[in-house]
Amino acid sequence: MKTCHRSNLEARCRERGYTLDEVMPCVVAQDGDQWTIDTESEFYPRVSRLPPPLPEPAEEMPAREAPGFIEKVKNFATAATGHVAAGMPVASDEEIIRRHDICLGCEHLQDNACTQCGCPISRVRGYVSKLSWADSECPAGKWGKVAEKSQVDP
Repeated sequence: MKTCHRSNLEARCRERGYTLDEVMPCVVAQDGDQWTIDTESEFYPRVSRLPPPLPEPAEEMPAREAPGFIEKVKNFATAATGHVAAGMPVASDEEIIRRHDICLGCEHLQDNACTQCGCPISRVRGYVSKLSWADSECPAGKWGKVAEKSQVDP
């Protein structure tokens, strides 16, 4: 037996999916709003009849906007300076294709450019694509520098 305020039993009913009318047979005495309840009664709301709560939806990260023109120029100038200082090593065609394929499946690819650094995503072997620079790496960490460096022919 347990004595409680009527509102406590009403709250327990709501929390567990019962109506007050369904559990009234477990109320053995009433003194105003103070009720004596038989907690061993089969009508006492021991377990919840409500379905389990749905999991909270994962908070989605807002899509990052591609860097603006000035930021792209700064990013490229920094990468190009490092590339020249490293001797302008060029990745093999196989490495360029591997990197390109990774970029094509990346969540940061938007309009054939990386939204992390702003670089164009191109399989072209040359000076404008960081994919072809053996000393460059993905800003999202999806591919790294090539260990063996081959120099550009002067």
